[in-house]
Amino acid sequence: MQRFEFYRPVVFRFVFLALMFAVPSITLGQEQGEQAGETEGSAAPATESASRALVWTGTGERSLNQSFPEAAVWLALEEGDRALGLFYPEARLPARGAVLVLSDEGETAASGVTGALAAGLASRGWAVLTLGLESPSPVLSEILMRPVSEKPAAEADAEEQQASESVMIDVMASESADDLEARYRNRINQMLAAGLALLVERGYEAPAVLGVGRASIHVTNQVLEGGNASALVWVAPQFYPVDRPDLPERLESLGTELLELYPSGDVDDRSGWSVGMRLRRAGMSGFERQPVPWLTPAPGTLGDTVASRVAAWLESR
Repeated sequence: MQRFEFYRPVVFRFVFLALMFAVPSITLGQEQGEQAGETEGSAAPATESASRALVWTGTGERSLNQSFPEAAVWLALEEGDRALGLFYPEARLPARGAVLVLSDEGETAASGVTGALAAGLASRGWAVLTLGLESPSPVLSEILMRPVSEKPAAEADAEEQQASESVMIDVMASESADDLEARYRNRINQMLAAGLALLVERGYEAPAVLGVGRASIHVTNQVLEGGNASALVWVAPQFYPVDRPDLPERLESLGTELLELYPSGDVDDRSGWSVGMRLRRAGMSGFERQPVPWLTPAPGTLGDTVASRVAAWLESR
């Protein structure tokens, strides 16, 4: 018993030192294993910019590629980048046409209402290509959601009297914010353009484009910037504050028919601001609003209901 008491501190010290060396080795091995697994199974190309992680969080492309191997299609973007889409061929012939669907912010090409919506349109004779919409990083989200308002004259005068160093910092921060936002929007525009091009290559002329929630502004920008689309659809649209003020004026030049499916029994915008209502009051031609049952967050069960409304409207044009 005395011998054990004598050696116990030595034994404990030996065990403690062994753990100190073992833990870093295990951690390093785990990190190397995870990195190797990501390298082998990652859907993103090796040339993808490391700074992308600061802008968005991804859309589960690797798992989608494994879960939907027959539907997965890769869209080539700029600078060696690419994005995953899911293609649902029409289940009924002859084909009615095609629809490009951009999911709501943070949803993949199959989650939320997107998967059921695509299946519902396909069963009604429409080919569908779905794309996920990556969530912006917290920093970028604050930039996109910043309020747009003019500062009072007194506040503006006070800011002009600040030190030149402070002004320079503000200018640099503004440029950095604009760069993050521009990169985020540009990649989404690339995805939409590549998706439309793919559908045309497969024989579907002038597909319709549909955006769910936050995706509505991105599909709208694609059409306004010359995207080859036959129709535009908003499903429970939400718009960033920076896009709201001039959107009705921008849509005055829209030569494409527009359908807005807004949540029934709910105010379009609790602040009293609504793009759809402003367009209706302005008498925009080719614009139609319809209520649709909706929950937030939207479950997949609503997808077929939305598909029924969209298919009926597309076929009635």
